[in-house]
Amino acid sequence: MKKILILGGTAEAVYLAGALKEQTDLSVIYSLAGRTRSPNLPDCDLRRGGFGGATGLVRYLQQNEIVAVMDATHPYAAQMAENARLATTETSLAHYKFLRPAWPEPDDGLWIHASSSKEAAERIHDNFKRVFLSGGLNDVADFSNLTDVWFLIRSIEEPEAPIPLGNFSHIKARGPFNEADERALLRDPKIDALVSKNSGGSATIAKLHAAKSLSIPVIMIDRPPIVGGVVFDDPLALLEQLRRDI
Repeated sequence: MKKILILGGTAEAVYLAGALKEQTDLSVIYSLAGRTRSPNLPDCDLRRGGFGGATGLVRYLQQNEIVAVMDATHPYAAQMAENARLATTETSLAHYKFLRPAWPEPDDGLWIHASSSKEAAERIHDNFKRVFLSGGLNDVADFSNLTDVWFLIRSIEEPEAPIPLGNFSHIKARGPFNEADERALLRDPKIDALVSKNSGGSATIAKLHAAKSLSIPVIMIDRPPIVGGVVFDDPLALLEQLRRDI
């Protein structure tokens, strides 16, 4: 039976794994980096933890006789995407990349672009005082020098370590979110800027609609460059192509 490795961590990855598992001639292995403690999981073989870089991934692919790799990680999982590119190039394996469409910038929206969370912090400095960090806990340390700013932080899990900010409030919540609740979340604590990654999808887009309705600027951390793989933004098209190829 042919084995396919899915690098997961997104809702689309779970869907793709479930759809492929229905094929009796395929064995699906779903891999998670392990950052989220209570992730949504497909009903297939699971693997947790890192591979040890591109070299470790090459070893895993060879030892487990993988015939294709599907990278359906988060759009900002740049290192994993690069490791997948390097490993599939070295092993000459088929490499498919699912990338959900980015949110389009509205013509009359107030987007301030940044290439990283550190650059987003620079955009905040001396410009905003009450900021909603909507992208989870991974990069909050990049805002730690902004001691005169109050932050609202939202993540899907409780922090495992103290949050390295001096003045903040944390809420635990998992999307999807609706616009009315997001508008209240921005309005009631008098948020004057929203920091977001352009993750795409429907689960968290309501915060952008809410910010636009309240004329609150959005500091948008742009996506990293796409590296490697045959890129799809439609899960059904990816499934159709993979079934033709394998």
